[in-house]
Amino acid sequence: MSRDGSTGGVLRSARRAVAVAFLLLVPAAAVVTWLALAAPAWWRPVPPLDAAAVERGAALEQGLAAAFTRVRPDTPEWSIRIRESDINDWLGTRLPAWLASRQAPVVGPVQCVILDGRVLLGVQRGAAVVWVSGTLVARDGGVIIMDGGAGVGRLPVPLIQPQAALAELITSRPIPLADGRQVRILDVELLPGEARLRLRTQGP
Repeated sequence: MSRDGSTGGVLRSARRAVAVAFLLLVPAAAVVTWLALAAPAWWRPVPPLDAAAVERGAALEQGLAAAFTRVRPDTPEWSIRIRESDINDWLGTRLPAWLASRQAPVVGPVQCVILDGRVLLGVQRGAAVVWVSGTLVARDGGVIIMDGGAGVGRLPVPLIQPQAALAELITSRPIPLADGRQVRILDVELLPGEARLRLRTQGP
């Protein structure tokens, strides 16, 4: 066989390999794209102009402010229960103004899901829903995220630092109050549809 014939055979084999790879990669890329753009089954964010949700979100904000600033000279440790539905009312209607007050970027629709021992938080970015998940653990008076995961749409993706992804919504330190006191988070319990926190208010 001539050298030219051998080279031609190699080129034909290479072209066939490229064609087969293309035929395999195109459907795979289409599936990945569909999974990334498809909203998760749990994705149902609260509309920002829902009047009833606006009232419930404001009530949650006011209730938390009253609970955190209450003076407790005899019982510094206290507990609070927060329902997932109330959190989502606040996320849907009050979060943009809260972020703007902290000079933080305003994001798209946001929703959380509280499962047994785990929480998911999703935010719409363009045409896709980006989400992170993890277990909340009380530490050093604040909260850290353990066993973190993440995804885009219905496609799980690796996440190295879930704490950084939720930096604006998760406090890793005690919560300071305007009068110099601080509230330390002692324990977090995640149950389906609600979160229970045990806290302690300390003097300055």
